[in-house]
Amino acid sequence: MNTKASSFGEEFQKLIQERIKNFWGYGNLNAPYWFIGMEEGFSEEKENLFKRFKASEGKQICDVSDLKIDPVSYSLFETGAPLNRTYKRLIQMILYNETGTHADNETIKQFQIEKLGRTDSNNAILELMPLPSKSTNTKDWLYADTHIEGLSSRKEYLETYKPERITALRNLIQKHKPKYAICYSLSYQEDWQQLTDSLFVEVTPRRMYLAKDGATTIAITPHSVTHGLSNQDWQMIIEELFV
Repeated sequence: MNTKASSFGEEFQKLIQERIKNFWGYGNLNAPYWFIGMEEGFSEEKENLFKRFKASEGKQICDVSDLKIDPVSYSLFETGAPLNRTYKRLIQMILYNETGTHADNETIKQFQIEKLGRTDSNNAILELMPLPSKSTNTKDWLYADTHIEGLSSRKEYLETYKPERITALRNLIQKHKPKYAICYSLSYQEDWQQLTDSLFVEVTPRRMYLAKDGATTIAITPHSVTHGLSNQDWQMIIEELFV
């Protein structure tokens, strides 16, 4: 039995437990474009982690403007924010399908600042796993001393909570029926396959897989910051996605 005092207070512990059960991300679940990653990044102080969890308290999904209580996280959506490398390719997909052309960086950045992750937008930015982390390295696991079941290590966290999160996300897709559910990581292809009974077809060799589940096209693409992919490669992937 672990008798060491936790650095997470009781309120923080409750926020973590609630987030694991209910929280999915930012934006609009009734939107046509869903982007699904593995988990949010985090490289800040634990105090800001608490603020981020507080912003999403009691919510299945929230508006990125709710992150104003966590200025570090919200800085990506303020006027003058830099273009985020992860969001760049996701926004590029939306704008290409809406306009038929590949947007320039300035147009993409303005979409990030004004329209990404809003509850009245055409998109939702979701995560399979709910707890932000700096990386998947064991040393970067932030939640070992929460004294919450299943969080003593990243391995235990995934074994304990990933199966039920996959089932819940699958049900969420069935309920809301987005036009596109784009899972942006090839590393978790086995997990994404569990979101549908339909088999994925390799469209762009080793780069994109598509499945049709009723009204929803489910795509598996590389992560936006995958090494070795040029702008031309991404344009090809995006054009194949929206043929």
